[in-house]
Amino acid sequence: MDDSKAAIVLRHIDRMPSLSPTVAKILQVANDPTSSANDLNKVISLDPVLAAKVLKLVNSAYFGFSEQVTSTVRAIVMLGLNTIKNLAVSTAALEAMAGSAKGGLDMDEFWRHLLATGVCAKLIARKIGIHKNFLEDFFLGGLMHDIGKVILNRINPVGYGKVIGAAREKQKPLYLFETAVFGINHGEIGRLLGEKWGLQSQLIEAMSKHHCLAEVKDDNKKLVFAVHISNNYCKKLEAGFGGNAYVEKIAPEMWREVGLTEDALADMEGFLMEGVERASVFLQSSDKS
Repeated sequence: MDDSKAAIVLRHIDRMPSLSPTVAKILQVANDPTSSANDLNKVISLDPVLAAKVLKLVNSAYFGFSEQVTSTVRAIVMLGLNTIKNLAVSTAALEAMAGSAKGGLDMDEFWRHLLATGVCAKLIARKIGIHKNFLEDFFLGGLMHDIGKVILNRINPVGYGKVIGAAREKQKPLYLFETAVFGINHGEIGRLLGEKWGLQSQLIEAMSKHHCLAEVKDDNKKLVFAVHISNNYCKKLEAGFGGNAYVEKIAPEMWREVGLTEDALADMEGFLMEGVERASVFLQSSDKS
């Protein structure tokens, strides 16, 4: 990171509000192995707006329950503490990024790319046998992986548009051009945001290391590698556009680490597109203008 170039970006991040005290408490309770559904429900109930949004997501086509879920405690019992935590975090984080300038990024296409990456990562997690309580970790990793781009686009939409155009013309990774122009790239910004918001290590690494895979901690490799594979697969399919047209080649050892084959991923395409439509409720839960 070039601190002199990145100073404007760093000041912007420093001025951004932290996630709400309720979300911080949700993270604390959900990450405590001794917590119960009732403990988490007590915290969520302190924020009726957040509770209503969580219930909206729980009752959406994304989860596809046949019965209407009318209480947060019932939702927690049905989905687990970890999933409810991720719903609260994703809702709060996406709202924190609302209202960004559109100049450099087509925001509708950008959010669609993030959504598709999250859905794809969750499909991979299910395919490789990740426990159902942790599937949403993979979805959230994909949904949040490029969130740092919003900051660059917000600070200088015209300049960021030129960076995106240069990366596309040269057919090279976008983060290289971000670093050259802004002194910081979206992955580094993702790490700063994740730390500011008090997110878990694996989510921070999905936001910061999805282009720096050699630096990923062993415990986080399956999730971050799944996000990396999903990101590139969704770029190949043109499922939205996250600003980076460069499709990276997936190394054989990465497929082995995740426990997936390229053919198995291709077989998921129909489920991916269907899942993106179901998951669109995440973007509808807060204004992404």
